[in-house]
Amino acid sequence: MKVYCSKDSLLTGVNTVQKAVSSKNTLPVLQGIMIKAEGQSLIFEATDLEIGIRCVVPAQVEEEGVAVLPSRIFSDLVRKLPDAAIILELENDIITIKYYESDLSLRGYDPEEFPLLPDLLDAETFDLPVSLFKTMIKQTIFTCSTEESRPVFTGCLLQIEDNTIRLIATDTHRLAYRFAEIPNTDQFKFQGIIPAKTLGEIYRLLREEDENLIIRFNPSQIVFQFGSVYLLSRLIEGQFPNYKQVIPQSCQTKVILPTKLFQESVERASLLARDGSHTSIIKLTIDTEHLSIDQASDLGKITEQMEIRKEGNDVKIAFNSKFLLDVLKIIDSEEIIFELSGPYSPGIIRPVDDPDYLYLALPVRTS
Repeated sequence: MKVYCSKDSLLTGVNTVQKAVSSKNTLPVLQGIMIKAEGQSLIFEATDLEIGIRCVVPAQVEEEGVAVLPSRIFSDLVRKLPDAAIILELENDIITIKYYESDLSLRGYDPEEFPLLPDLLDAETFDLPVSLFKTMIKQTIFTCSTEESRPVFTGCLLQIEDNTIRLIATDTHRLAYRFAEIPNTDQFKFQGIIPAKTLGEIYRLLREEDENLIIRFNPSQIVFQFGSVYLLSRLIEGQFPNYKQVIPQSCQTKVILPTKLFQESVERASLLARDGSHTSIIKLTIDTEHLSIDQASDLGKITEQMEIRKEGNDVKIAFNSKFLLDVLKIIDSEEIIFELSGPYSPGIIRPVDDPDYLYLALPVRTS
């Protein structure tokens, strides 16, 4: 291998694929990044066998070849290279990186042992606007569980049916649901649970200039392609719960209130509401014209009150403050609709100007 390229190209490749490098796997080669010189490109790949990422960057290839380099040291070296023309040369699994009058060398792994990413050539394919899918991820991913003992809750359910796409996540205490209308002329149908790690990487890598996102899928894997990036992920096995059953179809109390003011009030009250389990439970009282937060603990007390517009019954209810703050931070709408049906029924939060999004949180029973 002999390749001429820029530091920026190397940095783009390394930064794109590095999060797919295995940190736990016992196979040493999975702790590496594969670089392959082919045509007029340098191809970077990494995988932990759950998720794989490929990135193609421009390069001047004098001699084709492939190497697998230890991720951590290679990434650190690339970041510390000068902004100069870089030459990569490979001989006997040792790659030499030349810049100015200097050079350094790294011993790699055997490329024959590196598992290449499949292309899912026989898969179903459709596209989506990048901006839409990025918004859908932002509005749902924070609701995924981090408990590996219940895998189906550690991802988001992606559904495509007729002309509708849905993304749903729940950790059993709360649920986020977003849908959108899409052109689906071939009437593709898909249902699969995508790991939160995969969606987090897609969100990190998607750029505004990437207008279209191509999605391919088969029963066990899904691929996302955008710009110069190819990301493959396994789907989580198991049955996602019937989310439609837990979403109330009506409410006894409907409140419209300013998003930012409510968020700031909850943040202040939560500071004085920590109990022995480090959970901040805040109590809300909703009457004709006001929403009140009255909080007292060994740390002190606070009374917050704001004007609201209300339809229906007065209600007193308590929530884990984190469950409210997580959603309030990602809502761009100036006002939200808060729907309640008594102190023990789920609360629903919707942005006033986004009817395609819904967030549900279970209340906390207090003495």
